[in-house]
Amino acid sequence: MNKLKSKRFIIQLIVLTIVIISSFNHYLSSIGKNIPWVSESLFHYICPVCGVTSIYQLFASQTLWVVKLKSTLGLVIGLVIILSVILGPIICGFICPFGAIQDIVARLGKKIFKNKYNNFIPKSLDKKLKNVRYITLLLTIILTASSGVMILESINPYHAFLGIFKNNISKIGFIILLIVITTSLFVQRPWCRYLCPYGALLGLSNKIKLFRIVRNNNTCVSCKKCSKSCPMGIAVHEKEEVRDLSCISCLECVNDKVCPIKNTITCSSEDLIDEYTIDKNIIRINETKIKQSNEIIVLEEFEYEK
Repeated sequence: MNKLKSKRFIIQLIVLTIVIISSFNHYLSSIGKNIPWVSESLFHYICPVCGVTSIYQLFASQTLWVVKLKSTLGLVIGLVIILSVILGPIICGFICPFGAIQDIVARLGKKIFKNKYNNFIPKSLDKKLKNVRYITLLLTIILTASSGVMILESINPYHAFLGIFKNNISKIGFIILLIVITTSLFVQRPWCRYLCPYGALLGLSNKIKLFRIVRNNNTCVSCKKCSKSCPMGIAVHEKEEVRDLSCISCLECVNDKVCPIKNTITCSSEDLIDEYTIDKNIIRINETKIKQSNEIIVLEEFEYEK
């Protein structure tokens, strides 16, 4: 797992680059010089806002399900659901272009503020702010249902970022984008933590996902390095398994360079075993054996004296 962090960053850069090229190609198509095989429509379905509207439109559509599931939208959403059930919101941790932008800015923030980075907001306030994204999820669904998609597009910072390469920028969206980027210098993934409706929706899969982060109580030394490495500010060191709704399945805490004790933090699909209970039962068995042995010795001494 020691190379996982760099591999994840490479994947993020590749996806972000493809999205940027696709967006620029959208502009080229408007002047008749587009690249035929490059399209941005696929990434529209995993947009932090449009991902929710796409799912709503798929389920609300009157089209037959056979037709829905065969469509590009149906295939993409189906793949996202399958991945989420198995690995949780790994789309957020490895694929999301907007998440990659925030992570890139975070690298600069960490160099500037070092240990202070990601610690500017009190934990109690951070916990409350994380609930705001469920409000944005509800508003996104309401606006989508009431044909307010254009409003969502105008305030979507991800669309504003892509609009730079399309030569079509929403002023409100661009202002929100600047706020998110600036905040990323102090807090990692502020959009994902506090506002992202798609992340709020996919985060629900953390409660049922097959593979999750597991911490071994017996070998943990409570150094809190796993928690410090978490971009979403989850107290990993306090949990036996991470099923926090904020988890983005980035696997940063699993990196061998984070935890000083090997195999203490792992990604596993196995059921948790209460090793403390097992150890306690072993002690009880040993105590019973000792007691029985003592009784035999006493009995033998009694018989001898008799």
